[in-house]
Amino acid sequence: MTPSGLASMGLSYIDGSVVRAAYRRALRTGKYWRLSPEERLLLKLSSKLTRVRSPALIQVLLKIICRVLPSLARRLQALSLGLRVLEERVRQALQLGYHHALEWLKDIKLAMQIGFSLLNVSKAYWPPGV
Repeated sequence: MTPSGLASMGLSYIDGSVVRAAYRRALRTGKYWRLSPEERLLLKLSSKLTRVRSPALIQVLLKIICRVLPSLARRLQALSLGLRVLEERVRQALQLGYHHALEWLKDIKLAMQIGFSLLNVSKAYWPPGV
């Protein structure tokens, strides 16, 4: 799993609480000192913000956060994968005339479940195009 794939998810913003949690975890586990000086500076300064909206800064912060919090990286990957599959299933359901399928897109837990189930299966069994 590479963090660079997660940075291309297209997030519109990162909440400051996530950055603060990553900063505290990095300090507590000692991973802070394994980061480059530039990454340490970005993590420390961004932890003081309430919301990060810059696309370039979001990409860099996601890479740093994925190195510090691997569990968050796994959840982001599952969510991204689950949303892609769920969008395709909703598109298929709409073509068949089932208009209540749009409610599925609002269910984040369903997207996470689909994403984690795909991550735990060999890529040979993944749907095409994922």
